Amino acid sequence: MDDRFARHMPLFGAEGQERIAGTRVAVIGVGGVGSHVVQQLALLGVREFALVEPEELDDTNRNRFIGSHHDDPVPGTPKLEIANRLVTAIAPTARVQRIPATLVSDAAFNLVKAADVVFGCIDKEAPRLILTELCSAYERNYIDVASDVLPGSPPEWGGCVCTSWNGAACLVCLGELDIDEAGRQLAGPDGEEQRRAIYGVDETLLAGGGPSVVSVNGVVASLAVTEFMAGVTGLREPVPLMTYRGWSGIVTKKTEPHANCYFCGTIRGRGEAADVERYIRDGVGEYL
Repeated sequence: MDDRFARHMPLFGAEGQERIAGTRVAVIGVGGVGSHVVQQLALLGVREFALVEPEELDDTNRNRFIGSHHDDPVPGTPKLEIANRLVTAIAPTARVQRIPATLVSDAAFNLVKAADVVFGCIDKEAPRLILTELCSAYERNYIDVASDVLPGSPPEWGGCVCTSWNGAACLVCLGELDIDEAGRQLAGPDGEEQRRAIYGVDETLLAGGGPSVVSVNGVVASLAVTEFMAGVTGLREPVPLMTYRGWSGIVTKKTEPHANCYFCGTIRGRGEAADVERYIRDGVGEYL
């Protein structure tokens, strides 16, 4: 056993470390949260990564993108290349598959199907819904990681980690996914226009995104990687939902999902019969 993992041994032992090393992990969305997740997984001992991210680094990412350098060219530096550099600097022998595409693509779907555990670090409801359905259909453990900062007086900031482990729960039955918003996003530009008309969204507020702070991202990413560690090594069953309420300094948990969930029940384990691939045929990846 590599000496670098010696301090892991008192917690989960050599067998736990071997389980981590043998787990194939996909990370969908390698941004402010996803880059934290990738770094921690590499340090934990994961050695097989599949990363999906279509964007390049920009100047507004520099406050929170783990592994970025001050001289990384903007534009011109794919986030995937930074993530690959980050992983291989920690573990030169790690394998890193990189897909510069959105989730809704054949290449990304195939990586999810081939993974043992999937991390979703994406901030739109429609891709989160699709990933929930895909992981349930192909029985992949799925950890959704989201941070949030809501300006106000006082502001509310924090995030949540939803862990769908062995089909025990999902974003939908835990009440952490806005199905109506996902539907509008899946409707494409027309759905976005409808949302703006309903909510009176100021166009000038849409381009730059909301607040995002490195330490808040780091807290929720750490909670997510800890649930991964607990589940893979057998320390305990992962908690279905953990919510970090940073403005009040507490973490709460929810262990009981709503009953009779369509995604955890009807869809789970159906594989190709669930036809999640319809999203690819319908071309929704073009605008998500």
